[in-house]
Amino acid sequence: MRKKIPWILLIFLFVSLPTYSMAVERGIKVSVKTRSGELLPLYENSFALVIGISEYSAGWPNLPNVSRELDPVVEALKAQGFQVVRKDNLSGKELERAFDDFIDRYGYDAKNRLLFYFSGHGYTMRGGSKGYLVPSDAPDPRVDEKGFLRKSLSMDRILAWSRDMYAKHAIFLFDSCFSGTIFKAKDLPEVPPDISAMTALPVRQFLTAGDAGESVPAKSTFTPAFVDALKYGLGDLDKDGYISGTELGVYLRKEVPKHERQTPQFGKIRDYELSRGDFVFVAGGSAVITRPEPPPATEPLTGSLNVETRPSGAMVYVNDGRVDVAPVKLSGLNSAKVTVRAELKGYRDQEEQVWIRAGKETKVTLYLDRIPT
Repeated sequence: MRKKIPWILLIFLFVSLPTYSMAVERGIKVSVKTRSGELLPLYENSFALVIGISEYSAGWPNLPNVSRELDPVVEALKAQGFQVVRKDNLSGKELERAFDDFIDRYGYDAKNRLLFYFSGHGYTMRGGSKGYLVPSDAPDPRVDEKGFLRKSLSMDRILAWSRDMYAKHAIFLFDSCFSGTIFKAKDLPEVPPDISAMTALPVRQFLTAGDAGESVPAKSTFTPAFVDALKYGLGDLDKDGYISGTELGVYLRKEVPKHERQTPQFGKIRDYELSRGDFVFVAGGSAVITRPEPPPATEPLTGSLNVETRPSGAMVYVNDGRVDVAPVKLSGLNSAKVTVRAELKGYRDQEEQVWIRAGKETKVTLYLDRIPT
């Protein structure tokens, strides 16, 4: 039997849910200039998911430097105009949820650019055809292969997410070691292509710290080299004011092996429609960043939720907090993903996850099936 939650506690649950400022929703517009001087609009918003796993509990060695190595990554990305979501020491379920929630929120707007950065152990199986991100609670696959597969996050899952997204450009950077056969590994050009109209076409790019079988050093070279490439413009090889994903791959492929026995792998997804463009970082010069005007003071910062059931009269729960009998409307809610559930005697419970959006009313209708007698 479920306990009733007092109304004042329900209000607290909503207030304490994660909030997102209007600056995040509006983002930072990014445009660049081609060699011919044409202004090429690229992005309306920029979002990054940064994940570090330093503490392992089921057999993998700890990576104690990961957490502090990622602090400069976050700062460098913020300087590039990214809104950053940072996560540390995630379990297998938490790791999958972090990707899923981030993509659910930001991955379905074609004007977005998305960056994913993972620092931790990686593992390749089946002759280099299967790769995995290793969460904090995954066992050693040489000892418990089934347990490892249940906990780890497969590259196939990440590739599937990347295909499902509508975002124009997405780049995945892994300070881990994988086989280049996992994605469409390719030889990098000595001279990266100039920015052009083709740059704006959709793309999914991948960069890893090393190939399969190469070890992850206790102190990373890949991560600080990535930061330097952006912060000091070292990745701007042709000095045109921007750093493309291809350019970044060229720079890291040459720089990292000078200091570690690692060879970064670069590639694009095996999908023609998602492999023609190029991710772009701003490095100064001819690149243009347009910061939006601050939102009007009168712009609403909260949203509302309108719940109906068929048949009506079911008890409605939000995030397991009892609300009222349907139909019911709640207002003054912070932006967040919530679970709405309906219970009615003689019918099967139904639930659905929905987003509360600032300034908007979210409507949900739950259809209950009668339990056969």
